[in-house]
Amino acid sequence: MDVGIAYKDELKKLLENEDYIETLRDIYLKEVSNTIQYKSNVDELLKFSRENNLFRTEAWGYYYLGWYNFDISEYEQAVNNFFTSYDLFERHNNKYELVYACNGLTNVYCQMGQFKLANEWSLSGISFCEETGNDEAMIILLINTCINYIQMGYFDRALDIVENIEGMDRKLTLVQKISCMLSIAEIEINIGSPYKALEIIDETMKMGPVKLRNADICEILKLKGMAYAKIDEYDLAAEQFEESYNICAEFDLIYEKCSTMLQWSKLCLLTQKYDKATDLLNQIIIISSTNKFNPIMREAFYYMYSIYKEKDETGMALRYLESYIRVDDEMYDYEQSQLMVKMNLNNIKRVAEKYKQLYKRTELLSTIGQRIISNLDISSIIHIINEEIKKMIDIEYFGIAVYDNDNEQSAYYFIIDHMLVSKIVKTDSENDLGGYCIKNKEDIIIGNVKTDYKKYIHSKPKEFEGFEENSKAVSSAIYTPMIINEKVVGFMTAQSEKENLYGSDELNILKILANYTAIAVENAKIYKEIEDIATYDSLTKFYTKTEILKIGDKIYEKHKESNIKFSVIMMDLDNFKIINDTYGHIYGDKALSLVAETIYKCIRNTDNIGRFGGDEFLLICFDAGLNDAIEIAERIRAAIENNLLILNDDISVKLTTSIGAYECGECDNSCTDVVKKADERLYVAKKYKNTVVYE
Repeated sequence: MDVGIAYKDELKKLLENEDYIETLRDIYLKEVSNTIQYKSNVDELLKFSRENNLFRTEAWGYYYLGWYNFDISEYEQAVNNFFTSYDLFERHNNKYELVYACNGLTNVYCQMGQFKLANEWSLSGISFCEETGNDEAMIILLINTCINYIQMGYFDRALDIVENIEGMDRKLTLVQKISCMLSIAEIEINIGSPYKALEIIDETMKMGPVKLRNADICEILKLKGMAYAKIDEYDLAAEQFEESYNICAEFDLIYEKCSTMLQWSKLCLLTQKYDKATDLLNQIIIISSTNKFNPIMREAFYYMYSIYKEKDETGMALRYLESYIRVDDEMYDYEQSQLMVKMNLNNIKRVAEKYKQLYKRTELLSTIGQRIISNLDISSIIHIINEEIKKMIDIEYFGIAVYDNDNEQSAYYFIIDHMLVSKIVKTDSENDLGGYCIKNKEDIIIGNVKTDYKKYIHSKPKEFEGFEENSKAVSSAIYTPMIINEKVVGFMTAQSEKENLYGSDELNILKILANYTAIAVENAKIYKEIEDIATYDSLTKFYTKTEILKIGDKIYEKHKESNIKFSVIMMDLDNFKIINDTYGHIYGDKALSLVAETIYKCIRNTDNIGRFGGDEFLLICFDAGLNDAIEIAERIRAAIENNLLILNDDISVKLTTSIGAYECGECDNSCTDVVKKADERLYVAKKYKNTVVYE
């Protein structure tokens, strides 16, 4: 189809009067349902506008081309075309229509998860609307700003905007009314008012379900599911999510489907339906990867990490955490690169140069960040940051604190005079700036410690006690929380003896490093968990079977090299099965844990104890002959026999143990031989129960 011929009369009217673009775009573009035809029409419009120097028409052409890119998930290209549209409108001082380019950038950045950038462009657009009196665009931008604030978690701001919209004189369209009401419903869900949200949703349905768009119906069902989940109506919630999912699938609403599945997977995690959650999240990852729904994909990766972490499948957990970090890094890197783009639009060399330097610094910080993330040792991480941060910030002291939420305490690591100092302190948000930073998830900038601490805490901070008498006392300090997925894992601080040294630039550097360090701390925890799982039994805290046998092999080698004695003790609890059968496995596990504590009190510092399996334990006694082993075994047997195990206020039990002991001899060719012979003596002991057999 030759578009130029098909719309010859319309294009002629446009040439005569460029204002005709408002009519042309309705018949030329909006009536086109076929994506390929739409693109062809836009290309023809751009060609015609260039040939005839129709700058306004060209600006609109790039604007509609941006929406075409948006619809097919070519987000970066959409950004470029919206920017071109903005530039053309601005070049000809058309601020009234320039706001639509701002709206396009707001939408595409929000879809990309670049909420800060989206917010900047929406606020710029609103400012132009106020200046030009464009009320139509104002409402569109306010609604999009509200949605963006909801995505950022700024619910109070979002609610203020909705109330602003409702107070405007201009009459809202039905679509706009529905959008506002659904935004209010989502806000109410997130601030803890699900019943109110359900009332608002019912009001929305009464506005005319026939007139509701399929996308609105899907959103309504999704929000109902979220509200029902909040009031513990999990079956009802699942029904709503499933219905929303089916409608999305029927009408090919891809983004809405992913959004619904994400909320559905959260419900599945809450109700411990991990298989269903995994299925939904895998779907999300595939669709989001294809369509570049990075914010949704990032969350999906994190929930997959959470599932596998809960299952103790730490290898898979680490794999998904790494995917989460990769997507998060990509989103952050893109945000930083766009700062340069915006500066170029403003054509201000001085500011542009500043952001160029900022971008270079960001690249440097990214390099440092990768070194941090790849490190699994806290002290090494501290030294890396301390080494690099001094190139960018004037500091005397640098440190981090790793927060233990369960015990409400922090492990502090500070570099002072090139030495690493560490200590464990109770987190105190009232008398400690670091504690305040953690508890409130808030950045702190101190210009003068002697006076500025009062902005945050009531009394002089404990970490700076005695600064009045100290000639090298800290004066300036900045703190920023280390956060990953809204969870505080600690804080980072830079400090100096000079007053009023730090501002927003220094804080931003610290915040970037804190983000990387938060990920590194999480990685270190996972690594430690993997090590602990391989090394220690989770219930008794004794060595695992594999680990205790490895230790046994090493001790046997020392025995062969230096003729050092060693003995092996095998233990098995008598009639333990009765406890499991009578009281259940929970109490059985508690009994095992208490028995383990009893055994641990009876052995020497040089002894190695492992859980061999079930209620069976292997003790390897280094530098111990048979008589020593018998003495240890008897001590354990008597302690267990005389120890009443209190399982709860109503349940207490007595246990005994059968023990086999054996000293390694010349005929034994491995630790396995020694363990086997101790096990043979245990077999004999079990016939008599509560006894030690060593011959």
